[in-house]
Amino acid sequence: MKKITTFLASAFMLTSLIVTSSFANAQVSDAQIYQLMDKSGTTRMIESLPLQMQGMSQQMALTSKDTAEHQKFSKILTSSMNTDAMLEQMFNYIKANVSPEEMQNILTWLESDLATRVVAAELQSAEPQFQQNLMTFIGQLQATPPTPERTQAIINYVESSEIVEQTLIIVVGMAKNMFAALKASKPDNAEFSATLDAQLVQMETMMRPAFEQQMILTSYYIYRDFSEADITKYSNFYQQDLGKKYLTLLVGAVGEGLNGWGENLIKQIVADKEKEETAQAE
Repeated sequence: MKKITTFLASAFMLTSLIVTSSFANAQVSDAQIYQLMDKSGTTRMIESLPLQMQGMSQQMALTSKDTAEHQKFSKILTSSMNTDAMLEQMFNYIKANVSPEEMQNILTWLESDLATRVVAAELQSAEPQFQQNLMTFIGQLQATPPTPERTQAIINYVESSEIVEQTLIIVVGMAKNMFAALKASKPDNAEFSATLDAQLVQMETMMRPAFEQQMILTSYYIYRDFSEADITKYSNFYQQDLGKKYLTLLVGAVGEGLNGWGENLIKQIVADKEKEETAQAE
């Protein structure tokens, strides 16, 4: 359980970097959905998850007291992730939750100069060396603090986009699915279920300030080549109905994909544990 809890904390912080109604009649085309997923950088972000998880696993290995147990967990972590299935779930979610007009407006915005530069900048988080580069930048930031104008622009962006709240929606939803799978492995253990429920509440409370700090520091790095005017313009986009729709649509889609993977991960961990216990009993 401790290994799972440690993983959850790390995975949810990683999730914070990823993320930046049905219609009965007209529907968006498949080509438009693929275009949205590609132009927003979502496809590349999901496809990069295995490498990012591998890097996260290597970091966890540095503090693991049981090398064999960690290697077994890392193997399950890798085998449980099917990025093709995740992308398919995201595709279906988008198709069911956006109108043709909304889709066309979003695609038009993604063609703008600002959006193109923003997506290119945000895709830095999909690079293997991102965490190392971020930590180096933060060290430099502490030595040479940003101007008050820069700080205000970054904080305004984080608040305007509501990215912390949206990320928590993904995190809590994923945790609920994973905990539900754990509960299913012990259906008659009420105390175990109550413990997981309590941990979920504590997790959300504890992670909010951590997410906010992470988002602010990451935004300093990702948008380091943007002017305060550009950052303000980007922030204003999320104050508009189109910006809010764009963010909630992608957050919902990413959450849908991650939920399936998280549930699959827990089921594999439980199955492996049960197999191990059976072998020991024989």
